[in-house]
Amino acid sequence: MFERFAREARETVRRAAEIAESEQATLVQSEHLLLALVDPPHDKVGRSLAGAGITADRIRGARDREFRSALAAVGVDTERPAPPPSSRLRRGRTTRFAPSAKLALERTLEVCADRGDRRISNHHLLVAIVGAEVGRTPAILKELGTTAEELGRLAGSS
Repeated sequence: MFERFAREARETVRRAAEIAESEQATLVQSEHLLLALVDPPHDKVGRSLAGAGITADRIRGARDREFRSALAAVGVDTERPAPPPSSRLRRGRTTRFAPSAKLALERTLEVCADRGDRRISNHHLLVAIVGAEVGRTPAILKELGTTAEELGRLAGSS
């Protein structure tokens, strides 16, 4: 599948792994893919998102608020920060992707096929990421004050 990714989409996936590793995440999540589109915004999709106010800082803030809210909902004290987990993302040369990221990457194929395109671009990746119906991504979009439909239209104009 990865051979169908255009250069900029491959770079986005690689950047998502770097972001996850720098955050000491144990797995690459779909929000790391979203962050990679705008951190830094290096193509039309990233610049369109940044122009609409969807920046890396805002995504991180929304993700953190959503996480604290989820913890508080089950009675976990969020006033005291937890120590960061040790990074186990890379074992040898293998980057591990969480189900949310795997699903987003798989959905890029569907988005690409639906449009009749041959190569997978960041446009396809954005539509696939924000198209998630469950998980953290819809909650992050809500925290950002946007919807999958709005970002899909934005991606369509890229």
